[in-house]
Amino acid sequence: MRGVRGYARWWDAAIGSLLLLTVLTRLPFRSHVPINWDAVQYILSLQRFDIAAHQPHPPGNPLYVVLGRGAHVLLPDPNQALIALSILASVVVVWGTARLGARLADRRVGLWAAGLVAVNPLLWFYGETALPYAPEAAAGTLLALAAWHARVRPSRSAAVWLGLAAALAGGLRPTVLPLLGLVWLFGLGAMSWRRRALAAGVTALGCLAWAVPLIVLSGGPLAYWTQLRRLTQAAVEPTSLLSGPSLRWLGNLGSVGAAAVVMLHLFAVVVVVALVRQRGGLCWWPLSLRAQVLWAWLVPPLLMFTLVHFGQWGYLLLVLPPATILGLLALARAGMLAGRAGAARLGAAALAGALIFLATPPLGPAGVQFAPTRSDLVAHDAAWATVVRLVAVLPPSETLVLTSADGRESYRIASYLLPGYEVWGVGRDWSGNWGSLYEAVDGHADYALDPLRYAHGLVRVANVKYIVVLDKSLVARVPDPTAWERLELPNGAPLLVRSMAPVPAYLSFADREIRILTGSALRAPVNADAEGRQQ
Repeated sequence: MRGVRGYARWWDAAIGSLLLLTVLTRLPFRSHVPINWDAVQYILSLQRFDIAAHQPHPPGNPLYVVLGRGAHVLLPDPNQALIALSILASVVVVWGTARLGARLADRRVGLWAAGLVAVNPLLWFYGETALPYAPEAAAGTLLALAAWHARVRPSRSAAVWLGLAAALAGGLRPTVLPLLGLVWLFGLGAMSWRRRALAAGVTALGCLAWAVPLIVLSGGPLAYWTQLRRLTQAAVEPTSLLSGPSLRWLGNLGSVGAAAVVMLHLFAVVVVVALVRQRGGLCWWPLSLRAQVLWAWLVPPLLMFTLVHFGQWGYLLLVLPPATILGLLALARAGMLAGRAGAARLGAAALAGALIFLATPPLGPAGVQFAPTRSDLVAHDAAWATVVRLVAVLPPSETLVLTSADGRESYRIASYLLPGYEVWGVGRDWSGNWGSLYEAVDGHADYALDPLRYAHGLVRVANVKYIVVLDKSLVARVPDPTAWERLELPNGAPLLVRSMAPVPAYLSFADREIRILTGSALRAPVNADAEGRQQ
């Protein structure tokens, strides 16, 4: 009996150490600049919630914003407030994975699962950024724990906890509800109809508690649906196989595969070896009750990510715990988990995950929002610190900053970090025309997804002495680069600066190029209707 209690205390101490390790390994590497476009939108939502202005973008993540505002009360920097949520969520993921692994198998599986997750490069990277993917994974883990508890002990309290966990997951990220619907249904499997009704009622009431304010703040059901539909048309439908096979769908599929390789790294190789060694010995395993909840957790998100939409590698964090536990169950079945050999295999896998984050060199400016490395975080922060320093020496009233309006590039970040400057977002409108599309002045951007918004092909600029061009895609569209001063940022991205006499001028975006038209370059008169409009 003493041995059992001693082992339990040892296990609790080991898990506690992993939780502390998770916090301590995140604190030194926190990003100091919003990591991407979406992060800025979540940060802005802490100041003003506006779905139409994508603060944040649909579906809104209401509980995430509420928790972020709570953290912002304690931490003045909104970026760091959201990162604090990511670190806390990472701790929950590690703890929940340990608990679930122990309940589905034993404490050894739970401990190894928690250890592998704690140093996973994807969880580490997104635990350092102001994005909701670590909180989403935490909510999924809590829902799976509640579902397993409800399945093996279908009590009234279990039904209530199952409902609350589902409502929490949906409030943090509404898209989680359909993705983890099978997990919720799994939890109902052994309940009486009365307790199933109780779980459904708690889920419904909990979701209404965040859905009603979300819709009201969005301007009503029609306004909310309009914004959600526009984002779906712009971002989801082009990558969906339901819209027909396309290069974008293949890119979607390739991104899921690449993210999975990075997330599972050497651990996946060890598991594949176990499956090969067992040959047909694991045929029973996917059908066992403990595996059913993991497959219910794993399969629907993977189908959604591969067949419909995969925006960022952080999406895959939702399936990190079940993939890890399933792999460990396979190793245990193959006899590859016990002893020094098993510890060596899993220790090497854990080390590989840590090295991917800590030691992989930066992948460059195009990959920063996907690459799960410390080097990319450092390079991203250094690049934007350089941009802010260089632009700060230019007079705000006489400087124009041009950025790409592509959601993977810098319009949102520049408009947030350069609040005293006029920042334009250049890109394509819904009709495919290319030109000046969005504007931010004094930190207030007019960004919105509007099918009626057109790209300005010719725009008058007054009292502008300096023009700064960010983003590789825009720099490539400058036909006379010798007239500009070119700088290389620490992450390898280019920056162009041009000084000019403060005379009446126009910026032309014709032929998908960026030209400054002054003096004799304006061969034809520009009428009032042409100013700022597509020619």
